[in-house]
Amino acid sequence: MLNLHQDRTNRTLSLVHLGLFFGIILLQTWVPFLGYIAIPPLNITIIHVTVMIATLYLGIREGFLVGTFWGLNSLLRAYLMPTSPMYVYVFSSPLVSLLPRMIMPLLVGWFYHHGSSHLSHQWRLRLSGLMGSLLNTILVLGSIAIFKRAEYLQIQGADLNGLWKVLGGIILVNGIPEAIFAAMAIPIIIKALTHFEKGQTLL
Repeated sequence: MLNLHQDRTNRTLSLVHLGLFFGIILLQTWVPFLGYIAIPPLNITIIHVTVMIATLYLGIREGFLVGTFWGLNSLLRAYLMPTSPMYVYVFSSPLVSLLPRMIMPLLVGWFYHHGSSHLSHQWRLRLSGLMGSLLNTILVLGSIAIFKRAEYLQIQGADLNGLWKVLGGIILVNGIPEAIFAAMAIPIIIKALTHFEKGQTLL
């Protein structure tokens, strides 16, 4: 009976956590300036950090659900609130907006549990954040190059020879700073969440 009660409590807590992360994703996706940090000349995206925290703190399944939720909201925003031709012609495809956001948390979770198990917890978090952020950038840009290349080139006014220069520039200008930010922020946030939950448990 005690185990059954504990299972129900754990399931309820898991749903509460999941709901909180869904709420954060909603705010970051739909409210201007909450999904990125503006450090001129950079706009550092931070929504993927929320997905990675869900993956590393709650588990791979939960991270996958949060990543999928982010992808669905990104897809909806491309249809309902497009802010540029890029949203209309490129990010309106689920292969660009949804698929990379579903894959990224799975790879981050695998790396944390299997690819870096010989390292300390803090270093595993740092490397998972770094790798996950770069993966997010590469998966999205790779999806654009594979599935929406013609539309992307037309919007950018570039030819096929210039495609990889444009994508490489995005990785250098945005992808690397975002990865460094993720590697720094994720261990701090997860440590704070862990301490907070332990304090709540003691109460």
